[in-house]
Amino acid sequence: AMLLVCNEAESSPWRIASLGDGLPEVIYRLADGEPGAAMLGWALAQHKFSRYRTAEPQGARVLLTGEPARIEETVRLAEATALVRDLVDTGASDMGPGELEEIVEALGKKHGATVACVRGDALAEGYPMIHAVGRAAAKHRAPRLIELEWGDPAHPRIALVGKGVCFDSGGLDIKPSSGMRLMKKGMGGAAHMIALAGLVMAAKLKVRLHLLIPAVENAISADAF
Repeated sequence: AMLLVCNEAESSPWRIASLGDGLPEVIYRLADGEPGAAMLGWALAQHKFSRYRTAEPQGARVLLTGEPARIEETVRLAEATALVRDLVDTGASDMGPGELEEIVEALGKKHGATVACVRGDALAEGYPMIHAVGRAAAKHRAPRLIELEWGDPAHPRIALVGKGVCFDSGGLDIKPSSGMRLMKKGMGGAAHMIALAGLVMAAKLKVRLHLLIPAVENAISADAF
């Protein structure tokens, strides 16, 4: 089947994104030209967050392109973006500091990076603000600083820092219920930097990568921040 694109620049990834989810599961090509950047929007439109539901069987909406050299990079970007979406969409009960640490450890193992984590007394002494924000949380959701290092130390050093506030009740300044609903998104910065670090390592960029994720839950207690 042929697709017509909306009136957007050829550099836009969103020219056919609205079509990627609702069309029959067959093979498509553009009526004119190549999809180019629009391949990314096409892929992302078919992403489903299925952690809390039974995934419906789904076939493929295949988009043909005459530029096969662009496919690998597009798939990497789509997978990284889907990772960010999935991490942010996961409920706070399943996405605490410990889960963020596990995700970074898995990423490090995949790419041969070194992962370390500072917690407890070492966190209180070396990074007192991270400790102060997260100290009221339950023991199994204790604050920590997660670090990943990768690449040749001789290459330029690039640091990525992602805010990992997995839930922010407001502490002593408790938020109203309307403000609580979206607080699981407070770790969106961490999600973005984790995905970006994965892209950097997958592309084998000539950098010395340093990923830092301060991961906390700001809970309610007598000594909350």
